[in-house]
Amino acid sequence: MKSGKRLVIEAVTAPLVIWAFIWAWFYINPPHDISRDNFNTSWLLITVVSYFITLVIVALFVGRLLKKAGYRFEFRELPRVLNEVDPKIIGDSTRDIFNIVAMWGVFSTAVLAFGVKKGTIFTVAVYLVLSSIGLLLMISMLISVLGTALILYELLTGRRLSHSFEKALLLSLLSGAFLVLVRLMSGYPWAFNITVVRPLLKVCTDNYLCKNLLLLSALNALYGIIGILILPKRRRLGLLLLLIIALAIAPLLVKVFIQLHSL
Repeated sequence: MKSGKRLVIEAVTAPLVIWAFIWAWFYINPPHDISRDNFNTSWLLITVVSYFITLVIVALFVGRLLKKAGYRFEFRELPRVLNEVDPKIIGDSTRDIFNIVAMWGVFSTAVLAFGVKKGTIFTVAVYLVLSSIGLLLMISMLISVLGTALILYELLTGRRLSHSFEKALLLSLLSGAFLVLVRLMSGYPWAFNITVVRPLLKVCTDNYLCKNLLLLSALNALYGIIGILILPKRRRLGLLLLLIIALAIAPLLVKVFIQLHSL
């Protein structure tokens, strides 16, 4: 089995290699909004510096993860601890590490296309959209597709499977709360002067779409609550309720995608 240190190195290197290939392709065949002149020293400097900043963020993330698992160490001892730690602790979070570095690539590409100021604004806007609407849609898709399959399997076979109800509840509540906040902000003209939240404001000013997104968030949260409170006590009833919610999410999810596409 790979060591924790190797897992971290692979998780931070893989997106770097992927973005390097993408940028090489952009240089060979420049898109309409990126010219070869954009590949200059200032962009390279920003990319390198921001990558090292990202590595620091990853190190802090991994350090916090290990401390939550019970390890006690100084920050400079992190490489040694990673060699000794149970790889499963790191393995469960490699996707998060990958995503952190992937966002660095989004930022660097945005700077390449739009410049530092506009690129930073674009990156923050993308992050806000992904962490609210994108996260909500992802959870809804997992519940409606994977959740339905798992529930049916349990009902038909009687075998108990693992579900992540706590995460579904927490993330749904967070994304829903953020949408409510943006919805409240959309009632004030000054909010539209904040460039980074403008895409979200556009979504939340559509009453029907915003209502459906909040309904999705509520159904996802209800799914998590039933999984936490009812399922352990009354298994079959809990599974049936979860199945009803998962099936109710599917058509609503389709509506939301259609509405988002028509914006």
